[in-house]
Amino acid sequence: MRRFLILGHNAPIHSDFHLNDLPGGAGRLDILCRAVAASLFLSHGIRRDVEVILLLQNSVRIRIDGDRVKRLNPDERSTAALIRRALGSLADEEVVSTPGILVSRRTLSETIDDLVDLRSNPIVLDESGSPVDSFAFPHDPTFILSDHLDFTEEDGRTLADLPRVSLGQTALHASQAITIVHYLLDRRDEEINDVLVLCHKVWGEPKAQMIKGLLDDFGIPVNLVMHAPPSIYPMAVNGLAEVRIMVRPRDLPKAHEIIGDYFEEPCAE
Repeated sequence: MRRFLILGHNAPIHSDFHLNDLPGGAGRLDILCRAVAASLFLSHGIRRDVEVILLLQNSVRIRIDGDRVKRLNPDERSTAALIRRALGSLADEEVVSTPGILVSRRTLSETIDDLVDLRSNPIVLDESGSPVDSFAFPHDPTFILSDHLDFTEEDGRTLADLPRVSLGQTALHASQAITIVHYLLDRRDEEINDVLVLCHKVWGEPKAQMIKGLLDDFGIPVNLVMHAPPSIYPMAVNGLAEVRIMVRPRDLPKAHEIIGDYFEEPCAE
């Protein structure tokens, strides 16, 4: 599961705010509503494997479970109405205010402890963190973001021991950062689940390694599949020295073009 924990430093913790003034009278609740939409909505549906956690003024936690939530719409006003209803249901113990939305009294420290108990891996999104290109996302991540304000000193102390990842030096809205994270994780999942396809066949490992190195230079991952180790069959015997060059389906047209330009017309049959 992917989780997004967004800290709302000025967001209301009581239900007596007006839906017609989310940016002003509701402590920039509009930013949190946009973050909820970016976390959960697809073009024609909802991400069922995502949970959004809103932590309001380090005292009230609202969890929105993508797999169970009902009556959630992309517009900010209706999302704020569900948040207001959750705040009206607030109790010491976690309660369900509407299907898939749960509210309780929790601090940031308590929320981090709860995530660790769930074996989630909290990650702070921060401009000063390690570049995302060099970061290996763990299984079951929770991404922690602030609203329009920087993390407070108290936030910093609570989050001090967690890894920090930067999406770049340009300051982004929380909703924009969430969209980028989804893109990166979606692409990673596609690569993991891709079934490799045959791109080209050659005879002998040396030539196959040359083609692999060339494709690697163009950012195309390659797997080499051999019928038998060349050290055992140094000569082609009944096809046993054949080497198959396998790539991801989306890389196939580009790989064919590169092999054709530098070597020969690809043979993929």
